[in-house]
Amino acid sequence: MLQRVKPILKRAFSRFIGIDLGGGRGKTTAIAEIRIGRPNGPAAPAGPGGHRSQRGVDGAQVVEVATRSGRSPWTDDTLLERLMTASPADTVIAVDAPLTQAACGRCERPVCPGMEACADPAVIWLRTEGRSLIRKVAVETVGGGSRPAFTAQARLAPYAHRATEIVMTYERGLLPLSAIGHTTGAIAARAGQLRRRLRGIGFDLHANLLEVSPAATVAALCGPHAARGYKRDADPWHTRAQILERLDDLSFAPQSRMAREDVLQSDHCFDAVLSAYTAYLWARDSWPTPDGCFTDDGWIVAPP
Repeated sequence: MLQRVKPILKRAFSRFIGIDLGGGRGKTTAIAEIRIGRPNGPAAPAGPGGHRSQRGVDGAQVVEVATRSGRSPWTDDTLLERLMTASPADTVIAVDAPLTQAACGRCERPVCPGMEACADPAVIWLRTEGRSLIRKVAVETVGGGSRPAFTAQARLAPYAHRATEIVMTYERGLLPLSAIGHTTGAIAARAGQLRRRLRGIGFDLHANLLEVSPAATVAALCGPHAARGYKRDADPWHTRAQILERLDDLSFAPQSRMAREDVLQSDHCFDAVLSAYTAYLWARDSWPTPDGCFTDDGWIVAPP
């Protein structure tokens, strides 16, 4: 019997809320909360990896997975009401949606000089480092396996692309080409409003509010095949179960009831849990957030 050691977090947070953000009607939005396991208490049931602690669960415990607030979907108001119960001093909120706009969306200049003459740090990065990454994409590998081949290359535009998406796609190979260029649209607009509302209750980007990508986390931890398959496989339940088995410091608390089955059956619930788990790993291992253009342009948090 393998006993887990209670993790020592390098960032002092104990609650991690993951949000798989859907449209404003809230019907495709899911929330999950993970808490750090209790150092004391009665023996807990085995987690997904089959491990059991004698003095309570150590590691990350899923305590809630929900696609609704009671009978109400996660509309803007019900979602904020739920998040207002969390203390910014000990909670991290991780959102699976763009929390920043591309450079042109943030720009306040009345006259655009064009991409080649723009002095915005993010635009400079796109036309230098970004273009260079796209040219070199074929030589990168992920997790010891072959990097997926892209059938097309992005023509970078500062009104559509952010530097972090290019890094995750072309440098690290954690996201497919189809994942870039989604900083506009209803979900991105909703995410931007959520970020501004959360700032009013003490949650700040890069501090205790994170942008995450469950697909990037799965690709980094389990490989690109699992990242592609947990939504699209003929039997995604089986693929999700295999992924949970590999996260051996993640368990489901007794009060979470049928949460594990919900996570296996619903990709929205699965993504919410993976979002919260990514925040937990970020705090546990103190992953760095790059500075420079990424401060304003945004950063997708994923395992290094």
